[in-house]
Amino acid sequence: MESLSLMEEALGAYERADYAAARSIWESLIHTDTDAMVNLGTMYVKGYGVGKDLAAARELFERAAKAGHEVASFYLGGMYENGIGVDADKERSVFHYTHAAEGGIGAAQLKLGILLRNDDPENAMRWMIRAAHAGEKQAHSLLTYVSNQTQATDINVAFRRLDEQTQRDKVEAVIAAHLTPVLAGDGGGVELIRYVPGDTPEIWLRYLGACSGCHLGPTSTAGMILEAFEREIDKRIVIYLW
Repeated sequence: MESLSLMEEALGAYERADYAAARSIWESLIHTDTDAMVNLGTMYVKGYGVGKDLAAARELFERAAKAGHEVASFYLGGMYENGIGVDADKERSVFHYTHAAEGGIGAAQLKLGILLRNDDPENAMRWMIRAAHAGEKQAHSLLTYVSNQTQATDINVAFRRLDEQTQRDKVEAVIAAHLTPVLAGDGGGVELIRYVPGDTPEIWLRYLGACSGCHLGPTSTAGMILEAFEREIDKRIVIYLW
């Protein structure tokens, strides 16, 4: 209880720009309180009430992250991504962002989606979908979601009785026969990143070539893609495009 009241006192001092008081309290708590570590580290990053010291900030964030503090991991991810006080290191950035993302931080999920898009597209899309569901606006702007599942009446039972590989093969066949010829005419295309079977199958697609910016334009391309899969399966499907 004492630690909680001290934390509230420190936060109040920080909000009043009484940085010396906030720093004094957080310094007294950093041996056991990870929030104090992160807050004091943030002061070192910004130079509020202390000399700007990125090395000290990183040390505090690392201590908090090792103790399981997701926000500290997110801050470390940003430092390693952008070379702030450290050499830029994508691998370390992804490591720290992953810990933060697994803790439910939508901004970290978004970062992983962007950083992994070329190296690990399936994980990239998985994180981007989670970021969108977490309410990250940029994830919504990057990711296209299309579905008419609420309008589904006739369900293709025969398709759902097929084994997963056969279902996936049929999805690939739709891409090859109906999507690639149309999109290739404009220098674009799509590739299947993941197929998730079930009562409402999910089809994860990545735009290629000239289509890589299709999510920023009209939804006619997404609508055409959805219609092609609805003809093969039915309306109870979900398509994610990026």
